[in-house]
Amino acid sequence: MSTSPPAVDAATATMISLIGSLADNKSALGRRYGEWAVSAPTIESAVAAAATAQDELGHARSTYPVLAKLGAERADEGLDSGRPLPVISQELPDWASFIAAKLVVDGILTTFVATGRNSSIEPFAQRVRKILQEEGAHRVHAEAWLRRICRTGGSDLELLLARIEEMWTQASRWPGPDDHSGYREAIAHGMVVDGPAAIRAQVRDWLCGLLRAEGVDLPLEEPADWSSWVQERRQ
Repeated sequence: MSTSPPAVDAATATMISLIGSLADNKSALGRRYGEWAVSAPTIESAVAAAATAQDELGHARSTYPVLAKLGAERADEGLDSGRPLPVISQELPDWASFIAAKLVVDGILTTFVATGRNSSIEPFAQRVRKILQEEGAHRVHAEAWLRRICRTGGSDLELLLARIEEMWTQASRWPGPDDHSGYREAIAHGMVVDGPAAIRAQVRDWLCGLLRAEGVDLPLEEPADWSSWVQERRQ
């Protein structure tokens, strides 16, 4: 007689979705950053793009195995096998998109990762420490370019702001609705410490603060309509 697999509780299902999608998006970011390693506007930025790409692909490769602990083992079989955010599923069209992806998409993902520093999912907590260490350098690079473009102004700044808004529209929805029951259960079980609204608020406060310091105002709205949002895709 065949037996059905054990039911997955809501907290575990939520973490499988989050961690699997985290790895998919890290894999996509690594590929997108790598594509700019030969065409960045300066030699220093080309080197940074290559190093960042290597880090992101490493984050993805080390994160997929965490799913086994949750009963959902899956390997990194390439970009096409995952479900990254549409905005990073294809080549980034300009340097402004590269910087916006670092600021917004990676900002949301890294802020989520930080909520798992002391996760009850020990393999996840172990990987969090390494990821956060490397993400610090990514953040410094992105912040420096944001300031540089703000001070340049003109069409360069207009394009960056447009790309930030475009990235925010998708990435801000990635954590999901704040009243998601599975997410709340994951917090209650010590898998993560903060929910979706707190993640968005932290990224928004950081990014808008950087812009305001350069005399630029860019409101980043809280997502309102969750009727079409699907946990499996986190979109």
